Amino acid sequence: MSFDKFQASFINENRKLKAILGLVLIVFSVGTAAILSERRYYLYQGREVFEERPLAVEVCRLSFMSLAEGAPNPFVVDKKIISLVKQEPFSLNVEKLLMVKSTEIDHCKVILRSGGKLLAFQVTLAGHNANPFYYQLVQLDEVGIEKEEK
Repeated sequence: MSFDKFQASFINENRKLKAILGLVLIVFSVGTAAILSERRYYLYQGREVFEERPLAVEVCRLSFMSLAEGAPNPFVVDKKIISLVKQEPFSLNVEKLLMVKSTEIDHCKVILRSGGKLLAFQVTLAGHNANPFYYQLVQLDEVGIEKEEK
């Protein structure tokens, strides 16, 4: 094999390798650009993505439901409220609990259906490290629709 033939075949092989390398770089660049510029859209159907004060909402639900059933839970209901309930029973037939939402710090709203009527209650919670679940129900107010007197 002469040097000229070797040099010619070497140059041809290098050209092929350069072409393949160029093609691979182009494909890689296009793929990377496609991945970086891709837009993703997600459709979320369900609850809120970010819940605000989830512990307060859960304690609010548990405490209200225990009061409505007539057996207040001492871990989530204040002792004063329990003694009041023993004097004047508070029971409510809850058909469906529609919403429990934290409205402010230490306050939440409970909306339910009872006896075919829509009812709403404002629950006040007290947060303290001595409480087993940090929060306890300390006040319960019914939120009603004010009727105009004629």
